[in-house]
Amino acid sequence: MKHKLIVLTSALAVFVLVMALLWPRIKTEYFPKADQGRLSITVELPIGTAQSVTADVADRIYRKIAADVPEIKVLNYRYGQADTDNAFASMQANGAYLISMNVNLGSMENRERSVFEIADIIRKDLATFPEIRKATVTEGGGGMGGATTVTVEVYGYDFDTTEGVAKTLRDKMFADPSFTQVNISRDQYTPEYQVDFDREKLALNGLSSTTAAAAFSAAMNGSVGSFFREDGDEYNIRVRYAPEFRTSIEDIENIMVYNPAGRGVRMKELGDVVESKVPPTIERKNRSRLVTVTGIVSRDHALSDAVAACQKIMDETEIPSEITPVIGGDYEDQQDMFSDMLLLVALIIILVYMVMASQFESFLGPFVIMFSIPFAFVGVVLGLWTTGTALGVMGMVGIIILLGIVVKNGIVLIDYTILCQERGIGIRESSVTAAKSRLRPILMTTLTTVLGMLPMALGRGEGSEMWRSLGMVVCWGLSISTVITLVIIPTLYCGLTEMREKRAAKKAAKAKA
Repeated sequence: MKHKLIVLTSALAVFVLVMALLWPRIKTEYFPKADQGRLSITVELPIGTAQSVTADVADRIYRKIAADVPEIKVLNYRYGQADTDNAFASMQANGAYLISMNVNLGSMENRERSVFEIADIIRKDLATFPEIRKATVTEGGGGMGGATTVTVEVYGYDFDTTEGVAKTLRDKMFADPSFTQVNISRDQYTPEYQVDFDREKLALNGLSSTTAAAAFSAAMNGSVGSFFREDGDEYNIRVRYAPEFRTSIEDIENIMVYNPAGRGVRMKELGDVVESKVPPTIERKNRSRLVTVTGIVSRDHALSDAVAACQKIMDETEIPSEITPVIGGDYEDQQDMFSDMLLLVALIIILVYMVMASQFESFLGPFVIMFSIPFAFVGVVLGLWTTGTALGVMGMVGIIILLGIVVKNGIVLIDYTILCQERGIGIRESSVTAAKSRLRPILMTTLTTVLGMLPMALGRGEGSEMWRSLGMVVCWGLSISTVITLVIIPTLYCGLTEMREKRAAKKAAKAKA
């Protein structure tokens, strides 16, 4: 109380130094990465790979992973083209060249290696198969608690240019230790046979391009000619050429088309059969073409580390003027979430002040109490920096919880100080008396909250990663705020009250004069 200026200046210096020096070093994330004991693997072979070859590769991958990862409880895989009657499989990516695998590792408490370490082992195993064009290993089932990803959206119209830029970014990102896996979203070009019809030849044979195309489609893909009913179930009877008559260009050229006169005409008499490649599916966002480069962040790096590395790569890469790369994915969702949370924090601070002002029937007391909030942020920053914990969604939820808790210590102090003043005690003595008499209940309430949060902050069991940052934020923020506000709140309140009394005395003296 005798050195108010020194105390308040020191507190302000602590706040400024911590926020200026440590806040920029805090790592950020979207959702914490949790060991869910599951992995999903997608393997893509070159398009056109025979299903028998895919089966052989899938079996070898299965045996390789099973031998290198003894922790596996369940490992299954599927491949091949889904039947048209299989509605669920038809909604997923499937084909004769695709292999999908699901891995169940069981509880993390029953194994020594984490799911992230095992995922890296599987990625190394898949890299030993030269047949694989692209492989994706994803920790968890995706979404909350799964693998953290950084996506670079490459916007541009030209296929070749955007794909070239995407491949350059992919190679540089994969070379960076922040990423453990990088893939491009654009699919392979699909090879196919096409018939280039000659309209004059079609007219000479009394046919149209629609009729000839329908005959070609019926021969290759088949058409439903009838139905077979058995025990209440109905099955399509699809009629088409046998496999041995639709495997080569010669077979296609010999497909018969019948004109209205009933005369058969071979396909080669109506046009040329050419081999071509169909462009991949065109992705669009905000009505613009794009191709995405998605990198899975390694287990030793936070999302902010990967974003910084990705931004550096983009800055160092020569990108044509017509191409626009933008960082999206989890980073975009994180930025949207942070902006919403910051707005929520501002609203909470305003509402807390309004409630206290209405209860105290004064603006001075609540104003002083609100100074406990900045030092709660000091505790949060110190806790995150000391423990190396990244700030994400759960950490922001912890900050929101903290805002409603830290003001209670100031409320107890100021309320008792006002009570002592009403009993006729001087402001300085009232502040000292309140700080002494309210110390015990303040410590009791703070310790019960902090000790109750410690298991969450220090937990190492299954699913603890999801809640650890929340407990860490509340424990550190409340502890530091309590220690500092026990000194700052009485000192600041005493100083402001004395200034107000001096100002009132000066006004009274002027009025008498």
